Parts: sequence; C-alpha cells; structure tokens
Amino acid sequence: MNQKKILSAGLIAILVAVSGLALAGAQARILGTVKDGQGKPIEGATVTITTQSLGNFKVVLTTDKDGKWGTILNDSTFTYDYLFEKQGYLAVKREKHKVPIATTGELNIELFTQEQAVQKGVVKEVVDPYTAAFNGAVDKFQAGDLDGAIEGAKKAIELGPTKAGAYDMATKVAAAKKDWALAAEWGEKALALEPDNSSLFGVLMEAYKEKGDKVKAAEYEKKFIAANPDKPEILYNQAVDLYNKGKFKEAEPILRKILEGKADYANAHFLLGMSCVNLNKIGDMKKHLAEYVRLDPEGKEVATAKEMLEAFK
Repeated sequence: MNQKKILSAGLIAILVAVSGLALAGAQARILGTVKDGQGKPIEGATVTITTQSLGNFKVVLTTDKDGKWGTILNDSTFTYDYLFEKQGYLAVKREKHKVPIATTGELNIELFTQEQAVQKGVVKEVVDPYTAAFNGAVDKFQAGDLDGAIEGAKKAIELGPTKAGAYDMATKVAAAKKDWALAAEWGEKALALEPDNSSLFGVLMEAYKEKGDKVKAAEYEKKFIAANPDKPEILYNQAVDLYNKGKFKEAEPILRKILEGKADYANAHFLLGMSCVNLNKIGDMKKHLAEYVRLDPEGKEVATAKEMLEAFK
C-alpha cells in the first residue's frame, strides 16, 4: 500500500482538533514540527514514514509554512520509521517509533546544516562521498602520487559530474602526468561549468601546444596573457620584445617592475643590465649584470655579462 500525502495546515489543524475523539480499531495519530538549528520552522521538509511490518508501506508528507506535519496511522500496533529531509540540511531518521492505539503521538525534529551540526557537537565532521573523493585526490596529488590522484579525480568526477571543482582538479593532475588529451578534455568541461576560471588558461595553452593544436593553443595563450598582465613571465616576454626592437627606454620600467616583485629573476637582471648599457646608466648596468652572474653562474649569458663587466671596470 503506497500512499503520498501533502498535508495542508488546515488538515493538520483538523487532526489536532479531533485528537480527543475515539479512533477506529487500531488507529493512532502522529503529529510534529520540523525546525532548524535556530528554532525556526522549516517549510517543505519531507517526512517519509515506513514500517518493517509492511514491506511496501510508504507515506511521504511535506511540512507546511509552520513546519508542521501529521497523519493517521491505521495500524498503530506496528512500529514506524520516520525520515526527515530537506535540501541543505542533514537528514534525521527516527526508527521503530511507536504510538499507542487511540492516542496522538508527537515527534518534533530539528534539522541542522552541516556547519550547525558541527558547531553543536551533533557530529564531529560530515563528509559526503564526493568531498571525500575530491580531498583524497588532492592529498595524493600533493604527496606526488599522480597515479592515485588521477584515479581519485575520475572518482570525484563520477560523483560530481556537474561540479566545476572536480574537473579543475582533474585537469591539473592530468597536466602533471603530461596526459595532454585528458587535460584538454577535462579543462574544457571545467570552463564550460565555470567560464571565469582563469587558472586553467595556462594549462590548456600548454595542453594544446603539446597536442599540436596551434589554433587552440593561441586562443588560450591570448586568454592567459589577458588574465595575467602582471605575471613575471609575461612581463619579461614583453620586455624582450621591446628590447629586440631597440626600445630600451620602454623595456626598462617593465624589467624594474618584475624585479620589484621577484628580485631573484636572473634573466630580468641580465636584460635590465643590457638595457642600461644602451641608456648609458653604467652604474645600474654593473649592478644588474653582477646580480645575474651571482644568481645564475651557469647561465647562457654569463660570458656576455662578464665581458661587459670587464669592459666597464
């Protein structure tokens, strides 16, 4: 016997009003209120009633605006199980609850969000299967277990197929494994779910370069540069371009900006030193070329730097 009931406040009121009247046979009534962790009534919570005495018995009720619910139990010689659920709250189950014949039982419930449940000490921590898989993959990734991380990433995607975070994490694991086909596939899915995730532009740029797709690589390179205008590598490339065009005065402030944020950027020191030669700033030239040699003593431009330093002793 399958039943589905949505009780209005009016019907609940009637049930309460007639609670003093005699009930037929083995009947009893059950009423209650569902509230949140702050004591406020929860509207639209579902109350699913089942009993092991009747395998196919199921009644589903919905709380009204006051959080109230209620029904008649046609056979209260049985014990009943009550499952209380509402999206955004942890489910609560009361098992083998019995209401004596010809009486009105009351079953009031509090539903907590995960945060409220932890704060109130109801549970220490609640981790859903997706979060467990996601966190497990991240832990393996950070530990350097790329094979374990990729399997965890696949599990997270299986459990959370509409979660951008699962694809984001999976893309970065795939890139670390140099599985460029998977990195491109998962990266595109991540961006479809979260288009403003600029952290994936560089990964997809590299993935498509490795796959030999010059068009897509150029598309993501453009996005990467636009999203990271102050990234040292991008600024350095801009400075190199200006230097090669003989625009030393324009290259100089860009290189100084790089070194303000990343003082150990050896190549920026070298290029700034060479720019200063052309700008007749010999003191700065010596300073930056010497720093280049110190930071990268085996660098490919060390011979040139030493030669310039010797020439301007």
